[in-house]
Amino acid sequence: MKLNKINVKFPKNILLEDKTKIKIENNMISNENLFSLLYPEKYTDDIAINLIKNGFQDATPSIFKGERYSMSKEIMFPWEIHLRLFNYKKYYGKIFAHIEISRKYFEHLFIIQPVVYEPFQYYKGIYKTFKVLYEPENKIVSKFIDNYNVELIPPENLIEWMPVVLNLYKNFTVYKEKIREILDEIDYNMHRK
Repeated sequence: MKLNKINVKFPKNILLEDKTKIKIENNMISNENLFSLLYPEKYTDDIAINLIKNGFQDATPSIFKGERYSMSKEIMFPWEIHLRLFNYKKYYGKIFAHIEISRKYFEHLFIIQPVVYEPFQYYKGIYKTFKVLYEPENKIVSKFIDNYNVELIPPENLIEWMPVVLNLYKNFTVYKEKIREILDEIDYNMHRK
């Protein structure tokens, strides 16, 4: 299968609701904790259902970070988008999102790019307002002035983790049986005298 590059835009200069201008430095574009998307908390389940209707699935395996839902969808081989929906404060939910190599591969652990704009296309049918929180200041972004163009290049080769794990388990089972035989032999020899 052809491994595709993918291009995303990531905020470079923004204006916050209090008129503060912020420049996101180039070395920060991989920081997953800069931006989240806000929506009324009452829509959380509806957004999750809408994501499922748009081809998202439970993002397993993944590390639990306290989210209410963790869902992913392949968007272009080998890339997938991963959304985590959290409860936030009393009336809001928020989404953290990134694009990564599919979780079918070991490389999933190493290539991750946070995204801000892409998730909205999947939930705008439920909540039509694009409301973004700049996390370090805990303030709403009122304007995106310009963006970085980020090109994500897949590795030359991908390693599926499931066949490797199954092979390791199979080999471990063989070694476990051999060790059991050795221990049984030792036990027999020690107790036969």
